[in-house]
Amino acid sequence: MNVHTSLSVDAAHEKVLVTFKIENRGERRAWLPRTIASAEGLTGRLFDVSEHPGGAEVPYIGPWVKRGPLTGADFFELAPHSAHTHTIDITPFYDFKPGMHTYQIRYQGEGLADVKQLEATTALATDAVMFSHTAP
Repeated sequence: MNVHTSLSVDAAHEKVLVTFKIENRGERRAWLPRTIASAEGLTGRLFDVSEHPGGAEVPYIGPWVKRGPLTGADFFELAPHSAHTHTIDITPFYDFKPGMHTYQIRYQGEGLADVKQLEATTALATDAVMFSHTAP
């Protein structure tokens, strides 16, 4: 797969809005998990969030949903030479400390080059992004 992934964060107004962008720069379709492509909320720890400096993990406090093995329906198709952007409000899902703090966030997941070969995953990862957030 010839894909590029990135994150951006808008932490204004006491919310942490994370925008995930993926670009398919290749000639073939790619598939990414619907959890990152279109989810309204989180059902598990989707992002690695840590304090900066220090690197202490920010605990995930949202729901954990157990599920069976993934199927093709769990993936979002991305056409060749196209991009997809999706924003998720992660504020209620991570235990951000009260007051103003600096954090870093990254995404590490997997995508597919062929939705018919669910075991043949390709790593999808973003660089870490730093942001400041003021929690009540």
